[in-house]
Amino acid sequence: MNKFLSFLAASTLACSASTASASVSCTDFETVDNAPYFYAPDKQGFRFFWNKWLSKDIPFHMGHDTIIGEGQSATVTGKFDYGAVAHKDLEFEYVQAYLYGTDMSDWEYLGRYKTNSDGKIFVDVDGLNEGHYQVKMVVMGDLTEAESYITVVKPGAKAVVFDIDETLTTDDLEQVLDYTGIEAADARGGAAELVNSYVAKGYHPLFVTARTYWYAKGSRHWLSDHLGVPEATLRTTLSNETGLFKTAEYKTQVLEEVQAAGMEIVRAYGNATTDIEGFANAGVPLSEIYVVGDNAGEMGSQPILTGDYWDHLETVVAGTEESGCTP
Repeated sequence: MNKFLSFLAASTLACSASTASASVSCTDFETVDNAPYFYAPDKQGFRFFWNKWLSKDIPFHMGHDTIIGEGQSATVTGKFDYGAVAHKDLEFEYVQAYLYGTDMSDWEYLGRYKTNSDGKIFVDVDGLNEGHYQVKMVVMGDLTEAESYITVVKPGAKAVVFDIDETLTTDDLEQVLDYTGIEAADARGGAAELVNSYVAKGYHPLFVTARTYWYAKGSRHWLSDHLGVPEATLRTTLSNETGLFKTAEYKTQVLEEVQAAGMEIVRAYGNATTDIEGFANAGVPLSEIYVVGDNAGEMGSQPILTGDYWDHLETVVAGTEESGCTP
């Protein structure tokens, strides 16, 4: 740890403006992190008695994060279910949505929605300026919540992509232990410093995992509690099938959506050949795809052979120029 702190002290990690992209702002994590207190609406109870019984189980609600360009509209997907085993969808119940973020003074009411037969709502948000926003979705029956983040960018914003399992953690199986609450997943050495170094240089961290949606809440907590990273963009799959059998296609699709918003993917980290395939198919050069673990160097990727990120931090990351965004 001291080795990294010395590197950190010797490096200039604050965002700085550049002539080429002076109009691009760094992600405004601070505003969302310091959001005003949210006063929940009055609880109204459930429309159907079976949903009241369902709500006695553990909620696994999630919101689907998105990145859009200025002038684009965002559709935020909220997914609501209960039960660590059954994951029974919350059907045909009311949810109210609220928004807070850059240049806003308080939470703004977005509207009232009813979940469909898949336990989902779709919240349309438009007219947002460049910045970072949180959408809070509240189940009116019991006031449980789902959260989602919208990042609005101008062309020229830059991101670094991170897989989670066996990339930031030490083992793919740790997600199961993390999910069941048996123990928290172990982070690879230097993983926290890896992500936060890029944040300090002005890059937006984009976490793209094949974990299914019900891992979303726990994944957010792990990233915050164990890596100390800001509430950035987390993308999980919306079905087990996608995570198990269509991983590469899914990761390509996420990166292409981000690129369509005007954000450049400058580097990506993974551990699996599906990571390499997914990133490369989205146009990330193999020279900027770094792979740790058993597949390090496969398919022309850049190998991280030490099993941790300490040497990589002192070489590749230390030598990476700042993104050029303006604080």
